[in-house]
Amino acid sequence: MSGIKICKACGVPLRVGKGHNWNSDGTLTQRRDPDHFLAFIDSNGVNALFANIEQLIGVPIEKIIIESKARATRAYIGKMIRGTKGTLARIVGLERIIRRIVEQGRVLGLGDIKVHEFNWKEAYMYCEIGNPYSLPLFLGDLKGSTEAIRKFVGTVTYEQIGPDRYMVKNFQAPHAPELEDRLYPSPKPRKPGHVEFKRCTGCGAPVEISHFRWDLERGTITDPETGLRVALFGPIGLQAIFDELEEELGEAIPETIIEAQRLYVTTTTGSFWKSLREDNFGHWLALFGLGNLVSLEQEGMDVTVRIENPRLPLILAGTALGLYEIVSGTRGSAKWSIADDGDLTIAMAPQQ
Repeated sequence: MSGIKICKACGVPLRVGKGHNWNSDGTLTQRRDPDHFLAFIDSNGVNALFANIEQLIGVPIEKIIIESKARATRAYIGKMIRGTKGTLARIVGLERIIRRIVEQGRVLGLGDIKVHEFNWKEAYMYCEIGNPYSLPLFLGDLKGSTEAIRKFVGTVTYEQIGPDRYMVKNFQAPHAPELEDRLYPSPKPRKPGHVEFKRCTGCGAPVEISHFRWDLERGTITDPETGLRVALFGPIGLQAIFDELEEELGEAIPETIIEAQRLYVTTTTGSFWKSLREDNFGHWLALFGLGNLVSLEQEGMDVTVRIENPRLPLILAGTALGLYEIVSGTRGSAKWSIADDGDLTIAMAPQQ
């Protein structure tokens, strides 16, 4: 796709390979903003997770997902364009910025995004999204990014116009009050690690990343061997959704999220999850930017893992429990905790 440069050595878009750091502590960060964490997230898994949560609690959560993701996106974009950058953004125009975001979205596997119409006099925008990494997450991204730049409150509506393709309208109220964002807790200081990757000589990305197939027309990233589709985005957006669900629906939500993820891992037909074992689980975590597995202890049927610098602890707990069941062939239960220093411990055993 024109305008998007590809590494000649490994085929990974340079915005990914040179634009990000795979750190030895199991985290993945933007090169220009080392405090901004990202992760490769299983797109089908995110959508299945949301569906499983709805089924388990019997309450639709799409609105909560959109609003929570919008707040997280708004906070991130707002941080990027503070001061003179924000003034420049408004002078240059939102259309140019949105088109840049659209192009970046294709590189990150967010989908086939097309902007059809801007009309800022009437304060609306039409865009089309095909193969979205997650429709509600995309709607939150769109809503939050425009709100951050224009300082207006937005609403999004959509209609399906084809298989996995949607027309989205983003409307903004021009006289809305100043937006306020919930403050998210500061992340724990990262612990140093010793994760090593074989690197591409051209862009520096781990060579395993070159096994993915970037389809820049469709806006997808897939593993051709296992069929796994991933997207690269900030895990803080998902964590914000989980926090809001707990705030709105009660303290049982964390265990519901773990159970929803366990269901996905144990019932999916894809071969990726079934390929994970003790010898490659830790490497996968670090490669995807989800943390550093520092210990895995087994005594009989009891297994305990400890992960430093974890991203999305509830997803990790549900994933670990699902993998435990796949490997052991036994229905399991898990107890999890986060220490004061941020370490995640997951203890799994056969269900009593």
